[in-house]
Amino acid sequence: MTPTLRRIGVASVAAATLALAACSSSEPAAETTASGAATDTATADAAFPVTLENKFGTTTIEEQPERVVSVGYHEQDWLYALGIAPVAVREWYGGYEYATWPWAEEARQAVGAEPVVLDNAEINIEQVASLDPDLIVATWSGITQEQYDLLSQIAPVVAQSGDYADYGMPFDEETRMIAAAVGKSEEGEQLIADADAQIQAVADAHPDWAGKTAAVGFVYEGQPGAYFSYDPRPALLARFGLDVTGPDAFGDPSTDFYLSVSPERIDIFNWDAIVWLAALSPDTRAQVEAMPGYADLAPTVNGGHIWSTDGVFEGAFSFASPLSQSYVVEELEPRLEAALDGDPATAVPGWDAAA
Repeated sequence: MTPTLRRIGVASVAAATLALAACSSSEPAAETTASGAATDTATADAAFPVTLENKFGTTTIEEQPERVVSVGYHEQDWLYALGIAPVAVREWYGGYEYATWPWAEEARQAVGAEPVVLDNAEINIEQVASLDPDLIVATWSGITQEQYDLLSQIAPVVAQSGDYADYGMPFDEETRMIAAAVGKSEEGEQLIADADAQIQAVADAHPDWAGKTAAVGFVYEGQPGAYFSYDPRPALLARFGLDVTGPDAFGDPSTDFYLSVSPERIDIFNWDAIVWLAALSPDTRAQVEAMPGYADLAPTVNGGHIWSTDGVFEGAFSFASPLSQSYVVEELEPRLEAALDGDPATAVPGWDAAA
């Protein structure tokens, strides 16, 4: 996904640490550390009220929510995966019915969700209030303090923490926060375990990837770019054992989520493999190949370029959700195998057509 899409209602990248307090009518509160590890044996599934710390303060959810509104850009996937049918979700991009992409459609149907779709532009506070929510999920929303305060007058708001940039909350922490908010902590841990197992299986099958360098690239307004290592896309590659910190050395990850350089400086894109996101800009490959110095890059010499033309894959890569990650891993593994074998004669599988 290119920066253009991040700017359609999204900005830099975010994340969150969380400190949870959970209790039931018969047991003391169960504290959760920033790493998400429970320090009490109380079951979070039935533990209300639950208190969540976020970048704007503390949110307490008194009882099991029944009407959940998601004002973030990808949180519907977590809700579906946890068996929750939200009454409203927010459009990011793609234009799919119920703002639900193909990889999440079966899960949406399974919970019987037919949510109202909120616009991807400014949050309409009055519209949210009209939906009468008892919980507002905003872990990947980029809301401001003012918006948080207004939304909190409607219902408890689950926002990202201040320990990460907006849109950069690690998968496990976001999962634990959302799961605790809806009384599904045990199910949340299972989602994390399933994702970890699939990703670790790929890493274990490819020990030779450890330490090799990789990046996720794009072309925006004629300039090549790459996402910093904390973006969810390269962060997934890092879990395969790849070193994705290369772009960080040439930009300022504290103020933005990607590196952008002039075509003349593509020489710094000298990583073993680059996953180029080109579905929204079909001429990306031609533009990159025409840049001075492209022929001398390590991924050019060694056959390490992966050219995506599939909008569904790129959407899944960007969503980084419990429902999308499995699809991404299955799509990426054979392509990374070909790109990282060091043999330029090995053809890197492409995608049949853009979606």
